[in-house]
Amino acid sequence: MKTFKKYIGENYETDGGGYKLNKDTTGRIDPADLHQFSSDESVLDKLNTWIGDIADREHITVEAAMQQLYRKVTQIGIEFNPTLEENVGDSGSKDLPITQYGGRMGKDEDGDIDDNFVSAKGPDLKLHVEWERLPTKMFKVVAEIK
Repeated sequence: MKTFKKYIGENYETDGGGYKLNKDTTGRIDPADLHQFSSDESVLDKLNTWIGDIADREHITVEAAMQQLYRKVTQIGIEFNPTLEENVGDSGSKDLPITQYGGRMGKDEDGDIDDNFVSAKGPDLKLHVEWERLPTKMFKVVAEIK
């Protein structure tokens, strides 16, 4: 077992004037990349797997599934409008624009600002939702970010 003094010696540097964190960042996540889901395709795949968990259940209405999905993704800062204006019917699909942490609003030198999720993927990143009525009169809802 390591002693506390050895742990401090390995993880902190001293330059004669106190302790500083070690500069070795091997294996650490870049802080600029936290919650930037579109920065890596594998991260987006993992996010879609997590969102796709909603397909494991049957829902009484599509709106109920949308509200459940909305509560799930707001935990990580993704927001969309969970209400469907039109009659959903027995099956259908819809692409919903998403933002992360509310996006930015206002104006800059070029005009209006309307961020959509993360600028690395651009405004084409949407939440694609499909639904289908099952023989049990319940709905199966599938969602993914595309």
